[in-house]
Amino acid sequence: MPSKIETALVALQGALSGHAATVLRSADLPVECPEAGVLNIVPGDPREVGRQLGTGRREFECVIEIEAVVQGATDTLRDAGLDASLISAAGLLLADRSLGGAVDYLDIDAPQETDEVPMAGAETLKGAVLPVTLFYVTTANPME
Repeated sequence: MPSKIETALVALQGALSGHAATVLRSADLPVECPEAGVLNIVPGDPREVGRQLGTGRREFECVIEIEAVVQGATDTLRDAGLDASLISAAGLLLADRSLGGAVDYLDIDAPQETDEVPMAGAETLKGAVLPVTLFYVTTANPME
């Protein structure tokens, strides 16, 4: 049986599967940007934020960075494409903040634009990071 965080990451990736972009997990960005863009799920380390004394339950949060990259011939097209990609990703995630019961709550922060995109044709690309925080509870063993 997978850990709570692995279950949550699989559910997050599944929630994003309806996005037009190629969805990756903890991957190096491809050399070239796919036509519909790319979303790369980069999980951080889970952090314990509380304990429910007497119950053996521990509360965790994990910040996930979703790297979004789009391409476009002009600044206007790149701006519009990135905006549409981020709106779509947020909509897919907010449709079920519990990711089918994998987490207790999912929260999305404002996207942060990146200065450079390490891919071929970088002059036609634009990227941003969408921070997503997953909140979940485990038993005394955080790997359960």
